[in-house]
Amino acid sequence: MRFPTFAAAAAVALALAPAAHATGFGSNLIANGNAETGNTTGWNTTSAFTVVQYGASGGFPFPADPGPSDRGTYFFAGGESNAKSTASQTIDLSALSAAINTGASRYDLSAWLGGYESQNDNATLTATFFGSGGAVLSSASLGPVSNSERGNQTGLLLRDTQGYIPVGALNVGITLTMTRNAGSYNDGYADNLSFAVATAPVPEADAYAMLLGGLAVLGVVAKRKQRKGQA
Repeated sequence: MRFPTFAAAAAVALALAPAAHATGFGSNLIANGNAETGNTTGWNTTSAFTVVQYGASGGFPFPADPGPSDRGTYFFAGGESNAKSTASQTIDLSALSAAINTGASRYDLSAWLGGYESQNDNATLTATFFGSGGAVLSSASLGPVSNSERGNQTGLLLRDTQGYIPVGALNVGITLTMTRNAGSYNDGYADNLSFAVATAPVPEADAYAMLLGGLAVLGVVAKRKQRKGQA
């Protein structure tokens, strides 16, 4: 009877061990990030922050203006007669703590941000990671998109950033800030806000330990078969 060689056993153990790689980014964790409820459900707002329909009268973006291809019906706007308005929400990350605390979990933050014609009203999206006791661990921001970046055209442009979630993060605060620089209406615009997480990979040390464990099991099995054959 033939028994597996060490090389063959190693190959089998490697095949059994999980691959050490990160999965793709998961679903968007921001509630009502595309404004398609037609209101600010899911957000805590200040000042006159609002939701507007594409093509609404008054010079707002039309469906054919620069913006997301899957823009839907509504987008976020700064609102009437205010210099600054905000919308915020908190995303609970505690269920992902085990993966986050490996130090290898990543996030993707993206949004379509813009404004009105040559006015420099704008929008900024910020994600702030909090740890135990509400301690701020790190943050990331998108925007603002200036009027020159838009070519002085009404519309929205895509902005995106990625990074690692800090170890110890328990939640992330998402804040959308609209700032007025001209006119009476705050024409900071935003749509399709997204925060997604990629789960952490299996650490190489763990994968190696599993490899050794698999080899040990195969070794025991081989010895038992050998003894049985000699009986």
